[in-house]
Amino acid sequence: MNKLVVLLTIASMGINIFMFKEDVPIEALSIEQRAEMAGMELDEFILISSVTEAESNRCTDSTEGRRYIALCILCRVMDSRFPDTITEVLTQRGQFSTVRNGHSVTQRTDLSDQAVIEAVAWINSGEEYPWVLFFNCRNYFSGYEAYDCIGGNYFSIAEPMIDEET
Repeated sequence: MNKLVVLLTIASMGINIFMFKEDVPIEALSIEQRAEMAGMELDEFILISSVTEAESNRCTDSTEGRRYIALCILCRVMDSRFPDTITEVLTQRGQFSTVRNGHSVTQRTDLSDQAVIEAVAWINSGEEYPWVLFFNCRNYFSGYEAYDCIGGNYFSIAEPMIDEET
């Protein structure tokens, strides 16, 4: 699936996401419903949520830091500098140490599921959001603009690079 189709797929799910989000608490939804709300296949939803939780360093019990981690992953999927799918982004060599070391395998929580759904909803809302491409727990990513330290992670942003022809 090319990046433009991914972006359009994410955007087309926005209305359903907002309908569910306002009416039903996350705890009442099955994992399948959560994946559907995010507009993702079940395996990709479980992977992004697990990595989001593991990468959050469990520094906070809010969803804000987790939401930015999920946003970073989604921005990478849409950006032409990175692979085209969630799985490819998360398993890309040299990225996401919690995937490489297996730490993310059992890390999914209600908070991380909610953060993924909220990140997708943010993208679909029409509101401006930062094009977050990098984060770590030590410092801002060299060569990119510092954005903010949220939930113990330093986020760096860049100008989007979306190849509309692929």
